[in-house]
Amino acid sequence: MSYWLQYRQFTEENLLGKNKPEIEDLAYWRDKVFTNAFVYFLPVSLVALIPGVWVSLKEGLIFLAFVDIVTVLSFVLIAFHPNLSLAIRKILAMAMLYMLAVILLLFLGSFGPGLLYLLTITIFTALIFPVSVAYKSILLNLIICVIFALIIHFKLLNSTLTQLYNTESWIAVSSNLICLNVVCVALLDMLVKGLQKTITQEAYLQMQLKEESIKLEHLVETLKHKNHELEQFAFITSHDLQEPLRTITTVVANLEQQNKGEMDEMTSIYLGFLSQSAVRMRALITGLLEYSHLGKNKLLEKVDCNTILQECLTDLSTYIQENQATITSSSLPELQAYGLELKLLFQNLISNAIKFRQKNISPQIRITAEQDNNYWVFSVADNGIGIDARFREKIFVIFHRLHPRTAYEGTGIGLAHCRKIVELHRGKIWVEPNPEGGSIFRFKLPIY
Repeated sequence: MSYWLQYRQFTEENLLGKNKPEIEDLAYWRDKVFTNAFVYFLPVSLVALIPGVWVSLKEGLIFLAFVDIVTVLSFVLIAFHPNLSLAIRKILAMAMLYMLAVILLLFLGSFGPGLLYLLTITIFTALIFPVSVAYKSILLNLIICVIFALIIHFKLLNSTLTQLYNTESWIAVSSNLICLNVVCVALLDMLVKGLQKTITQEAYLQMQLKEESIKLEHLVETLKHKNHELEQFAFITSHDLQEPLRTITTVVANLEQQNKGEMDEMTSIYLGFLSQSAVRMRALITGLLEYSHLGKNKLLEKVDCNTILQECLTDLSTYIQENQATITSSSLPELQAYGLELKLLFQNLISNAIKFRQKNISPQIRITAEQDNNYWVFSVADNGIGIDARFREKIFVIFHRLHPRTAYEGTGIGLAHCRKIVELHRGKIWVEPNPEGGSIFRFKLPIY
């Protein structure tokens, strides 16, 4: 760390302390301005002190040289004394500046920096104190100017000031000083009020943001806890339900085997219903368990959608051939995704398109992808039975079915799987009518 940074840090810590406030309000910035004024004034004051003392000694103004040296040493003491409060430091600093301004006026008149110091004191007061104190500083400047006017008028002191001015000229000069004081304080007051409003709004927003952040963290923890409970519930439920289902299936199979050829028609039908219900229930439980495990403890990986699609077509080859379906695709992109979930997404959409075919018409399925800003938008178009506009959102709800099981078999989980997979990738899925008949399922996935 450089010497300047060490000096600056030491000065700021001595004046402001080491603990930074949580909210940097206007009072903090007033103290900050005062502190930095000392940081820069102490080394820069040598630029004024050395030639000032030299000229004073040369002109025989020994007292003025003494005052200059005492003033600088006083500022050093004010800055580095360990037991002074910041408020006391401010008051002492203003007092020393006023003393210096008055003495400079007495010894040098308006040709010296006395009047400039009075103006500077008022401006500095407006920066480090409430504006009411700055107006009191203007009043004090006015009193000083009136006192000097009386000194000049009655020739009370034999000084440079009384030699250079008569009463009228001093009033003209000092009135300009007071006018500048008032204008500067008024403008600074407007600026400070604007800053105060901005700081207050920022502090309020920070407080609101902190409160909302705490609420959000609480909600996230609650959501994690609920998700964990849901996963446990899904696992336990599926595990506990599988056993009685296996028992039912086994009992039905044994009854059919033991009474083969001896059961009447109604008994056979009832056992068939029971067996089918058990199989369907097992499929529902398996689907629910798979749904709850989608994307769990997995990382995104680079996948080629063309390869994923070919694997799906291979797995579904028998189903495709049985239904004489034709599936074509354009070139598909590579992207960051969950490979197994993406495969399940394509598989469900293709199976869905084949399942809901029109009678006596071979399924025609077209899979395409195009880039839309920061997303890849995939389309799976079919020539099937289509979907009524009233149900285009409901079809993605788990266990929701538009058709009776006698018309189309299934569990009502497939499209819910699709939505969860797409949302897992921070994407979106929807369905549109195909102008050529059927439906177009579209989903978009982000480009990472």
